[in-house]
Amino acid sequence: MQHPVDVSALPEAARKVLNGPQPIKVMAARGMAPLPPVAMVCALYGLAWSTEPALRDAAANSLTSLPEAVLNVALSSPELPAAVLDDLADRVVARRAFLERVAQHPNAAGETVARIAKGADEALAEMIARNEQRLLTSPEVIEALYMNPLTRMSTSDRIVEFAARNGLKVAIPGFEHIVAALKNQPIPEPTDEPLPSDLSFSEALVEAEAFGLDDVEEDDDGEVHLGERAAKAETKLEDMSVSEKIRTAMLGTGGQRALLIRSRNRLVAAAVLDSPKLADDEVIKYAGSRVVSEDILRRIANRGSWLRLYEVKLNLVQNPKTPVADAMKLVVLLRESDVKRIATSKNVPAAVRTLANNHQKKRK
Repeated sequence: MQHPVDVSALPEAARKVLNGPQPIKVMAARGMAPLPPVAMVCALYGLAWSTEPALRDAAANSLTSLPEAVLNVALSSPELPAAVLDDLADRVVARRAFLERVAQHPNAAGETVARIAKGADEALAEMIARNEQRLLTSPEVIEALYMNPLTRMSTSDRIVEFAARNGLKVAIPGFEHIVAALKNQPIPEPTDEPLPSDLSFSEALVEAEAFGLDDVEEDDDGEVHLGERAAKAETKLEDMSVSEKIRTAMLGTGGQRALLIRSRNRLVAAAVLDSPKLADDEVIKYAGSRVVSEDILRRIANRGSWLRLYEVKLNLVQNPKTPVADAMKLVVLLRESDVKRIATSKNVPAAVRTLANNHQKKRK
């Protein structure tokens, strides 16, 4: 939300301060003006965005240290503007009870609640997720909750199913894959305490920090070798539901994605490539893997942003599992030394060798 908003959007008492003489502004910025709570908070909001450094700093300090009684009354008022609530969401982030009040306020904008949901703890995320009216009007809140690792797994399933059932447009990467996975799974009802599966999912995310991409190695014959911690993580992943695996691909570590990319379930494998946390070194590794599916290699070969990496192009061409048509498109983009080597390689399809040989002759 853009700040500051037009002063005319604020209550009259606050406008009088903001349009008044300097002494009144100074008094208000120090929190000393005789104003009712809503007007006080709104006036401080306007002054906290002043172009005058002294006023701005004093008002910002007053806003973050307002007495509980003043904030409680202000946050109970239906007159508190959305812009002021949006600003308060950042200033009271360390005061958990008031952050909750901001998220619950009927005037809070969807983008404000989404920002709170993005960094919410488990209890606050659960509270936000149960406000279905808010989810209906602000699908961005669903996106923020899903991508917050502290949101319970059962809750993320429930809000995704809710979004699909109500035809909401939600910008979660691979959203259609998650919805497809949930069609074959029971949707849990809200509970006061986290379910065992919620605890297991959270533990898996934490434990995965102990191993990385290098703990999942693949030899030249396409056989995968796992380190001790990676093997333990794979066991946990095998016990997960499809939707849990998909969310792990989205929010987990590179090591977890290196395990999930080999999944025979196409929804799970595809979720790895949809992950916003996916790093370049992961894509490079997958492009050369002989255990991932052809569909995964095809998707990598047709994503321009990944093809800017030379190693991705080279690995795809050298990978015998890459669909021939996709590999052939990339041969002409390789360095001469690599084209020469591919022209004589017995590990690539004959059509790719032939093209590399012809391309080499054309260059000469």
